[in-house]
Amino acid sequence: MKNIKVAYCTGFWCTNIGNSFFSLGVEHVLKKILGETNVTIVSDNQSYTNSIGKRYYKHPKQLEYISNLDVDYVVLAGPVISKYFLKMWKDTIVELYKKNKKIILLSTGIMKLDDKSKNEILSFFNEYTPYIMVSRDRKTYELLKDYAENSYDGICFSMFVNDYYNPCKINTNSYMTLNFDKMKEPIIKLSESNSTYNKTFVFNNKKYEIVHSKLFNKITSKTDRFTDALIYMLSIFPSKKINSKIGIYDVVRTDHRFHPHYRSKIYKQLNSFCADLPYGYLNIYANSELTISDRVHACAVAMAFGNSAFLLSKTNRSGLLERVGADSIYDKPTKLDLKYVSNEKQKMIDWLKERF
Repeated sequence: MKNIKVAYCTGFWCTNIGNSFFSLGVEHVLKKILGETNVTIVSDNQSYTNSIGKRYYKHPKQLEYISNLDVDYVVLAGPVISKYFLKMWKDTIVELYKKNKKIILLSTGIMKLDDKSKNEILSFFNEYTPYIMVSRDRKTYELLKDYAENSYDGICFSMFVNDYYNPCKINTNSYMTLNFDKMKEPIIKLSESNSTYNKTFVFNNKKYEIVHSKLFNKITSKTDRFTDALIYMLSIFPSKKINSKIGIYDVVRTDHRFHPHYRSKIYKQLNSFCADLPYGYLNIYANSELTISDRVHACAVAMAFGNSAFLLSKTNRSGLLERVGADSIYDKPTKLDLKYVSNEKQKMIDWLKERF
């Protein structure tokens, strides 16, 4: 095995625990290929304030140590390609390349990216070309495939969850997990024979209905910064208690935002769960008969464990689910072909081994 040293920059788990699901997958794969002692996990460039608000650039007094790391490559992962990418990473990357070190992009995705920012990033990559770029969805691959020395049409590294995490059984009744922290949780119930609701689905031979007010459904069906803020604002008002059982299933409710930790938002209903570490979430999704969510990575890991998931929000991040064959996840509870996913994972590992 070559003695190649890499540093993997990761973080921002408490603002979205879903980031940890692919982060742990990246760590697992790098150590599998390069060996434990050749992989160092370090903190990401800090682009968030500690208390309130967001800033997408480094604070002038912040310690900048990533460009001084004694490694061969620095690894970035996840949806790093956005209109904020150069503000956050340009100076660090330039310094790395001056020292003959390069960057690697894994599980790469795109967040909000206007044409001006896209062209600036591509121009930057023409000069400071990533050594490796592995995408998590086709859109990202098509955009970046010609702007890296080595490009691969990959899958999200959250799909490695069943390789890096060993869940244990939870001694409780069968349950569904509802994960809604970016939009209002709809009412989900067994369908009545004379029901007139259009939004229905079938799971384990039972028909269920999804009930949203038309106005709120229109506002929150696509998650964005506005709906994020709206959910927090509405949390100050008392919430009607929702059944803790749907049909024969108990209901567990997860929230992927530990920070800001607003208790009246997180713990509105019974059996709510929120944590600053990912492992409890993973064990919950691994044991959940069905996960219904507005979060892509809640669905991703639930399906990676062989369970069913149903995504109720519209987001451009869902391309990572389509990449592994979950095209129907907007319409009905969906399971993955785990043999296909396993083959895709192995092909990606084999390809990466050849590049190191």
